Amino acid sequence: MEVRDIFKLRKEGKIEEAYAAIRTRYATYKGHYTTICMFWVGVDMMELRYKQRRLEEAHKIFLALLRLYPTMDDQDRRGQSAIMRAAILVFDHNPKFSMLDFITKWDITRLTADDWVIQRVNNHPVPSLGMRIVGKVFKEVADNPTTEMALKAAPILAEALRHSPYNVNNQRYKALIYKIMGKTDKAINIYRHIIAHHNQSYLFTEFADLVGDTAVKTALLCRAIATQREQKFTQKARWQLANLLYTVDKPRARYELDRCIAIRKAAGFAISWQMQNLDASLQGVEPVNEKNQREYYRQQTLTVDKLKIY
Repeated sequence: MEVRDIFKLRKEGKIEEAYAAIRTRYATYKGHYTTICMFWVGVDMMELRYKQRRLEEAHKIFLALLRLYPTMDDQDRRGQSAIMRAAILVFDHNPKFSMLDFITKWDITRLTADDWVIQRVNNHPVPSLGMRIVGKVFKEVADNPTTEMALKAAPILAEALRHSPYNVNNQRYKALIYKIMGKTDKAINIYRHIIAHHNQSYLFTEFADLVGDTAVKTALLCRAIATQREQKFTQKARWQLANLLYTVDKPRARYELDRCIAIRKAAGFAISWQMQNLDASLQGVEPVNEKNQREYYRQQTLTVDKLKIY
């Protein structure tokens, strides 16, 4: 079967047939167009196998694509972008795959300017391919916040900052590196600047993780809860706030713990032994009502402003 016929099968969505045909052809002839066809049909097949949850096969195809790519003519770098998207797919399905190791070996500076451009899907902005890669890298760093990880990720962040210096996520990643390296004051200064211009709940929760002052931490967590419209995303802030309030205001601690546990149960999450212990310690304590707690959030928000945190 000719390459053009295989590309036609691909266009018709007959991925299995196209893959079988190109493998047969590529086994005996590795010409220019045959190699290009093998690559793109392989990308399609890998994506199909992930959709089918045939994860081991999908990963083997990904590894084959990595071996194939250097032999392919890719002057427009579209193949490289496909490899990057494939790596994201692998990361999302394989907990053993390290995006940090992968992009360090690949060299993030090889990405093109187009790879750093924000896309629009159905008129909604979508992070650039480069920023999606960087996001996966810093998920690893956040999960394993060691000096070694921070130092290894720093050059990747430097490249991201070169393309998007004011991107909120890039600023957050910079603060994370400062925190890991023991430069908490610098991390705090970054968040002061961020929340002066952005009012997202998760930013206040992350800021609260950095500060040591109990009053400031309490105020920031209250701001995080009051700002979040979807209650399912408040459980972390409520848990932290319940612990802070336990020694100073048990009825409010009871309220926050009850809400936290209710949210986790509704989502099907387990109730940790720490939560169970705090629940037992608050047995018999009557929680404040919702109206009372909302007023407390409002007062704490005013406290944030008075303290001139930002």
